Amino acid sequence: MMISKYTHPAIKQPFLVLLLGTQFCFAQTKGIPDTIKSAFEGTWQSKEKHYTNTVKIYFEPKKDYALFTDIGTGVAPTKTFKVQLKGNLLVLPAVRNQNDCIEMEIIKGRLYLRSKTARWDEKGNIISSNKDHREQRVFKRVKK
Repeated sequence: MMISKYTHPAIKQPFLVLLLGTQFCFAQTKGIPDTIKSAFEGTWQSKEKHYTNTVKIYFEPKKDYALFTDIGTGVAPTKTFKVQLKGNLLVLPAVRNQNDCIEMEIIKGRLYLRSKTARWDEKGNIISSNKDHREQRVFKRVKK
């Protein structure tokens, strides 16, 4: 945009501040860092004695979440969830009648998926105790 040289100086200054301010706001839009994306994104599998469990992680461009698809063993329908980045973990909070609390971490190129069973009281509040059972499953990346 061109500002005319005949425009009054009092009009130029607020216009420039507004123009620069909007560019600054767009520059501050954050997504998830590329290092996190490259570490987590892909198809992961955990092979057990009688089955293979599969999950996929995909990052939406310019979004602050990832899509986590639990394919499982292929017997039940897949489920896709939005997971949030908290530090170096991807976290899915527990939702009543949908999923338990899940956190995922990359350690030495492997995906450590930890789930914690969610218990609810009659009012719909989550109940937690120090004795809650956690399961951990380790996945290897099979496709980037």
